Amino acid sequence: MNFNKIIVGLCLSALIGGTFFSCSKLSEEPYGIVNSNSFYKTADDAVSGLIYAYAILPEVGYYSRGYYIITELPTENLTAKSDAGQANFELDQLRTTSTNADLDNLWTYLYRGIARANAVIANVPNVPNMPEADQNQIIGEGYFLRALHYFNLVRLFGEVPLRLEPLVEAEQIPAEKSTIPQIYEVIINDLKQGEALMTLNKNFEGRANRAAAQALLAKVYLHMASSGSSNALGYDFVGNADLLYQEALTYADKVVNQQQVFNFTDILPDIWNTEVYKNAAVSEHIFDAAVDRTGEREGNYSKLPNMFLPDPGFVMTIPYNPSDPNSSMINIGRGWNHFQMEAAHFDSYNDSDKRKTDLIVSQVVNPDGNTIELGINDFSRPFTRKFIDPLRDADKMSTNSPIIRFSDILLVYAEAAGPTVEGYAAVNKIRTRAGLGPLPANLSMSEFRQAVIEERAYELAFEGNRLFDLRRTNTMQKILVEKYGKSITSGAYFFPIPQRELDANPLMKP
Repeated sequence: MNFNKIIVGLCLSALIGGTFFSCSKLSEEPYGIVNSNSFYKTADDAVSGLIYAYAILPEVGYYSRGYYIITELPTENLTAKSDAGQANFELDQLRTTSTNADLDNLWTYLYRGIARANAVIANVPNVPNMPEADQNQIIGEGYFLRALHYFNLVRLFGEVPLRLEPLVEAEQIPAEKSTIPQIYEVIINDLKQGEALMTLNKNFEGRANRAAAQALLAKVYLHMASSGSSNALGYDFVGNADLLYQEALTYADKVVNQQQVFNFTDILPDIWNTEVYKNAAVSEHIFDAAVDRTGEREGNYSKLPNMFLPDPGFVMTIPYNPSDPNSSMINIGRGWNHFQMEAAHFDSYNDSDKRKTDLIVSQVVNPDGNTIELGINDFSRPFTRKFIDPLRDADKMSTNSPIIRFSDILLVYAEAAGPTVEGYAAVNKIRTRAGLGPLPANLSMSEFRQAVIEERAYELAFEGNRLFDLRRTNTMQKILVEKYGKSITSGAYFFPIPQRELDANPLMKP
């Protein structure tokens, strides 16, 4: 069964009746008010509540568009098309303000997701006559989702309000900001709860299992460790970064070496083939925001690929695997040309790196059979093929948004392990697949970890990781300004909290 197909067509009124006020963006009650007495009566109710909690992830304002606008435009990876709008360019040029509409939008979706997860965590334990194993799994997934939303919030905004109970009355809405260590304490506790309650069995597509909790814990510990060791803004509370690196290694090891549900994919295009990773018994995709082109509305299906695809004026065809001379051709349609690859990123690859030659498209074939070159400074530029669906139905696509994949955790493992035999083996596995030689031997700890960060820049490009890697290594100025000539006015390490939240929440201080 495909989990994203379960989500298709579900809306608030059908799913939980009067439990929340509306499917649309709320004004009076920004994140929904829960009436726990009107729902969560049966095991089916518990499953429906969980599906509703997951359904926030592939929404347009979250992982199907908004998340990538906010995490990719501020980096050297992408810029926006010329008529993209003020909010996009504030992010692209790192001059964000509290009135930025994109930041306001994602903030709202993050707290909606938290409200839905809170409802699962609070109410499912009280559902009668429900098998304990099923109950534990659903509660564990609720904890995982809440931790994911707060991990995104703390990395994006820093100090934010902690809301850990369902909202049942308007008086609960005003809330003070919690400190960054307080937020991480909740994230870690939630993920450990999730790890304990969920099984390791592979779940439906788009749902978390124990390995997903372990993988996210590894990322959380690594973010804290490297932020502390690099003196990144807001992380002076980190007392012993080495201990946190060890925790990151411990949890990454559980994913890399102690499970067989997810694993390495040898051929790069296969990682991103919707018909492969959605059906494979074992894939790289540990956790995605899952969609399906059979859905009835955007959020059930995805239009995200159109953001990355150019519009050269014709439907494009490309080889499935450029490294295979006998590769078949696939039709990928045409897009909106919204995200445009920056020359700085495109030119920084090694010429033999398959992550450029196989995963970045520089040539397309038009309907007449002619090969068209895409120049990096042209209107229709080279583009990533990570977000394509060759079986797209017009603008309806099954392209999942990757949140955690195996190669990410393999690089977390390498960075946390340092220049050990195991650390070298992990990063060199990534490099070998990319057609590159191993890292130089005998690197210092600092040199090795910097090399892994650089590897992440290529391996995880366009997946929403680069901004956080620059922030946690305290290199926003060094990389974006000194290396690539960009400017930073605001929003370097934390974005401003949306003005609407400051105005509506009297306990929030600027």
